[in-house]
Order: sequence, then C-alpha cells, then structure tokens
Amino acid sequence: MIYYGLTWRPETDNAGDDLVALAALQQLPRVDHILDADALDAPLPGLKDDDRLVLLTPGLALRSSAHWPPEKHIAPVCVGVHISEEDAWGLPISTLDGVGLESLKAFAPIGARDVRTANRLAKLNVPHTLTGCLTLTLEHPAQKRSGVVCCDVPEEVVAAIRSFRKDVTVLTHALTSPSPDFDRRMADAKALLAQYASAEMVFTRRLHCAMACLAVGTPVLLLYHAAYEDAARFAPMDAMVRKQPVDDFLREVRQHGMPAPWRNPADLGAIQRILQSAVAEGLHRAEAISLPIVAPELADNWRQDRIRRIMKSAAGKIQRLENQHYDDLHAKFSQLMLEEDAKVTLRTLLALPEVESALRSASLRLQLEQLAPKEQKALLAQHKRSMVDIDDLIRQAEGTLAQLGWPESNED
Repeated sequence: MIYYGLTWRPETDNAGDDLVALAALQQLPRVDHILDADALDAPLPGLKDDDRLVLLTPGLALRSSAHWPPEKHIAPVCVGVHISEEDAWGLPISTLDGVGLESLKAFAPIGARDVRTANRLAKLNVPHTLTGCLTLTLEHPAQKRSGVVCCDVPEEVVAAIRSFRKDVTVLTHALTSPSPDFDRRMADAKALLAQYASAEMVFTRRLHCAMACLAVGTPVLLLYHAAYEDAARFAPMDAMVRKQPVDDFLREVRQHGMPAPWRNPADLGAIQRILQSAVAEGLHRAEAISLPIVAPELADNWRQDRIRRIMKSAAGKIQRLENQHYDDLHAKFSQLMLEEDAKVTLRTLLALPEVESALRSASLRLQLEQLAPKEQKALLAQHKRSMVDIDDLIRQAEGTLAQLGWPESNED
C-alpha cells in the first residue's frame, strides 16, 4: 500500500519552517504520516514489507546527515530543498559519499530551493533542477486588504513607517515556545498566512515571509543590511520581489514618505507551475521506484561511519575552541598586567609635587578660558587668597584610577 506524508521540524523556532510544511500539505493528495525532518531513519513499525511512504521533503535537508539514508519504506520527494555548506554537526556536505550519496542520486532530480544549493548538488554530481521555495505555492482565499505588516524588521523601520501610518502590525517568525502539536502549528501558520494575505503591504527580512506574500499577491519589500547581509544568498528568489538595504529604505521614507502599494515583479504563475510540476513528477517517481534503495545493513554501516566522522570533526572544533579560549585568557591577563603597570606609574606621577602643581595650574587655565575677562579677574583674586579649589584634572585622574580599581581595597 502507498502512504503519503511530509517532513516537519517540530523543534524549529522559525515559523517560516511551518509555512513550508503548510505548503507541502496543500500539494499532497492526503497525509498519512508526519515525520521529523531530522530523523528520517527512525523505524516505521506500522508499515508492512511491501508498503511505501511517499514523503514530500521540502526545506532544510541533510541537516542531520547521520540520519540519512531514510528508512527502508520511505521514497522521498525532494522539492524546494535547501542544503547548507555544513550539517548541524559541522561536517561539510562535500563529504557526502558512499551509499549516502548514491541514495540521494537515486531520488533525483532534486528540486533545489536556491542557487547555492544547486551549486552544492552540482559539485556532488547529483542531478537537480532549480525550483525555488515551496512556499511560493501557498494558497489563500482573496480578501479585502488593509494595513501594513512589519515582520522581523529593525525597530527604526517600524518607527519610520508609523510616522506615516497608524495601522501597522508587527509580527515575528521567531517562536519562543514552539508547540509539539502539528495541527496547532499548522493552524498558527494558516493564521499567519491570512495576515499576509489581508495586508496592503508587507516589510520583512524573512525569506519565507516574502515568498508567502508573493504567493498570495501581497506587495512585499525584502529588507537587508548591506554591510553584512547578502540578499543574493536567496537567489533566484531575491529577484522575485522588491528588495532594498535598510539604510536606503529609511532615507527614502524620511525624504519622500511612504511608498504606494506596488506590484510584485515575479511571474508567479510560471514559477508555481514549475514547482507543482516538480512535485507531481516526484510523487509519480516515488510511487514507482524500487525500494529499498539501500539495503538496511549497508545504510546502518554508512550512518555509523558518518557518526564517527561527526565525532572527529566535533572533537577538532572543540580543541580549536579550547585553544582560542586559552589564547583569549593569555591576552586578557597580559592586558591586566599592562593596566597594573600603568596605574602604578600614574599614581607615582600624581604624588610628585611638581606634577601636582602643574595639574593645578592647567586646571586653573582651563577654567579661565571659559570665563569672561571680568570673571577671570575675580577668579584669579580668589585663587590668590586660596578661596577656591583648583584641582579638576587631579580629581579626574584619581577618579579614572579608582574606576580601574586603584587604590586597591585593604579589607580582608
């Protein structure tokens, strides 16, 4: 019997992952199983030997590469996949080899979410296509639009928009206490999508927010910090929506006011057809592919070898961090010793009568420079009669030394 399912990230703190799962729900004929994307090798005791689970697996893939290849009943459909340079344990994806790599090729072509994923697959000689994110297929009934939504943008952006618009809703994709209940999380994702679908315009720094808005036709501006963020990491999706550095946006709003609602530049229909076709073709292949792709004992051996590599990689990183920690401690103690030498030298200088006299003279000169001629004459007269205390620079020096812990307390 053929079952259908999708992968989900129950421990994620990013609502964007839930929007991806919601998009997958909308693409499947039915859903019999929800699997943890980071535990695809977990046993499926409810399935018989000749059963198969056609599993739609969008989003972050191979994050826990030691849990690959998937369980013997699983035939994954990889569309809208993102693969990072390293897995969660720091092992480069370029080290994927043996039956782990062969099983990935067996489920090809892999639908890459972004250009960087496509390039990583190309280096592994894995057949692939460039599909974009599955959130581009999200559907929501059309409704009347009103208000502005800001999703995870800097506070100064919200303040600038609120100076022109009072109907601003501030949202975040950060989940502080993620529920382990899939149905509840999907209900929350639908509510989030409804807010995007009913907005007049949306400003965000989140890719999944921008793609969801594009899917439901809401004008969206993808903001980024040009000094340290590269919007091209989202390619080709960065070209599907308007994008702008935060500083440029703030400058334009302050000079010209709020922008009028705009049309998103992407030809969404063509993009959605590519994604939907990739899903349909992937489902068809998964329904017919011979399983298991890899004999369970070979898969287990490969995972164990992967775990050994992960442990070696982790041990190396821990060692490097420890060495860096010791280097930092050495630098800190060296700095403290320099500070102690400086404090002793300064305190000795301040105790010299000629230095104290020079500082008092300098303090008097600085005070005189701030006064009118008549006030200067009065201050000099008071100074000669020792009626004023001119030691500002001495107090400043002693105050600075006190902040550095000098003189040290003699209390036990």
